[in-house]
Amino acid sequence: MTKGVLPSELSELNKINYYGISLVSLDESFRKKFEPGSATYSERIESLKKLHDKGCNTWVSIEPYPTPNMVEQNLNDVLEECKFVNKIIFGRLHYSKLVSQYKGYQSFYNNCVNDVIRFCKNTQIDYHIKNGTYIQEDDK
Repeated sequence: MTKGVLPSELSELNKINYYGISLVSLDESFRKKFEPGSATYSERIESLKKLHDKGCNTWVSIEPYPTPNMVEQNLNDVLEECKFVNKIIFGRLHYSKLVSQYKGYQSFYNNCVNDVIRFCKNTQIDYHIKNGTYIQEDDK
């Protein structure tokens, strides 16, 4: 997994391998602030898509996913950009004061989990939800 560009030469390696990128947003101003020095989101997606089109197993890590007070965005837009992958991993952002400052952050993450599961089932993409991302409201 990388926040960089995956070289196309990886497609020449054993097809048992999986190649992944981190993709938590499509907003470049967010990337510049929270992931300085990383490849642009479009570069990451493009390199992963090329590998997928060459028959490689691909996955996207949508974690640590930010709350709306960090970046205003639509999770479905992020999911649509990676609808070609074999697997999606989704997880919340932990250990950040910014998350806990967002009123209703657990409901936000629970809704996101439901969106990811629905999307993956509809597109027949394998998925994994990271522990601690979905918490029943009465379990808090």
